[in-house]
Amino acid sequence: MIRRLGSAAVVAGIALAGLATGTAAGAPACADFHWIGAAGSGQRDDAGLTKDGGMGAVVYQSYRQLRTDLLASGRTITAEAIQYPANPVPLEGGLGGWLDFMDSVDAGTDATAEQFEAFTERCPNTKVVLAGYSQGAMVIHRNLHDLADDPRVAAALLIADGDRLPFDTTIALGSTATAPGVGKGVAQEHSFLASTDTSMLPPGIGARTVSVCDVGDPVCDYDPDRTILSADELAIHTSYAPAATGAHAWGAPLYNLVSSAGAPSTIEVAAHGA
Repeated sequence: MIRRLGSAAVVAGIALAGLATGTAAGAPACADFHWIGAAGSGQRDDAGLTKDGGMGAVVYQSYRQLRTDLLASGRTITAEAIQYPANPVPLEGGLGGWLDFMDSVDAGTDATAEQFEAFTERCPNTKVVLAGYSQGAMVIHRNLHDLADDPRVAAALLIADGDRLPFDTTIALGSTATAPGVGKGVAQEHSFLASTDTSMLPPGIGARTVSVCDVGDPVCDYDPDRTILSADELAIHTSYAPAATGAHAWGAPLYNLVSSAGAPSTIEVAAHGA
C-alpha cells in the first residue's frame, strides 16, 4: 500500500520542471498582493531551484497570469516560493523513502506557515495568495485550516491536491467538478500514514479556495484498486495548465477572488519581474 501511495504521489511533481528562488530579487516594498507558491515533488532539485521562480511551472504560470491581470487593473503583486525540499516520492517504495517524503511534506507545511507569518508581519496590509501543485498543494492545504479566519488570505489555489476531499467546501474545477463523489486525494485514502486532516475546510476559507482536479489523476483522484501507475494516469497528472478557457481555466475564478479581497490599490511598488 505504501508503495502504491508513493508511486501515485510522485506524479505530483513530475509535471513541473524545476523552480527558483524564494522571494523576488532583493526585498521589494509591500505590494497590493503577494503570491506564495509551492512546487510539486521533485521540482526543487538542481535546476528546479532557479527555474520558474522556484515554485514549479504550473504554479509559476498561474502567478504570471494573475500578475498580468492585476497589473492591467492598476494593482501590484510580488511573489516568493516555499523553501522546502519537495522530495520526490520513492518509486521503489520502502519505509525509509516514504518517511523522507513525509518529512518533506511536514517541512513544507511548516515553511508555509513561517513564510506567511514573516511576510505578513513585514507587510500587514498586503493580501496573500497561496498556491501549490501536488505535494505543494498538500502543504498549502494543511495550512488553510489554521488560516481559515485570517483576513489577509485573499485566495488559495490547489492543483492536483493529494489532500483533496470529494465534497469539500472549495470551488471545484477540472473534470472531477462534474463527477460528484470522485476526486479523493491519495493522502486522504491513506490518512493515517500521511498524517493528514480528514475534515473539510471551514466554509469561509473554502469559498476562497480554487481546487483543480481531473478524473483519473492518481494524486487527487486516487483509485485504491489500481496497483500499477499507468502512462495514462501520469499524462492526466501532468496536463494541468492555467488556460484562458476549458477545463483548466482557473485564472478568471482566481482573479475574481483576489479582486474581491479588497486590497488597496494605492501602494506604489515594483512588482516581481518576469
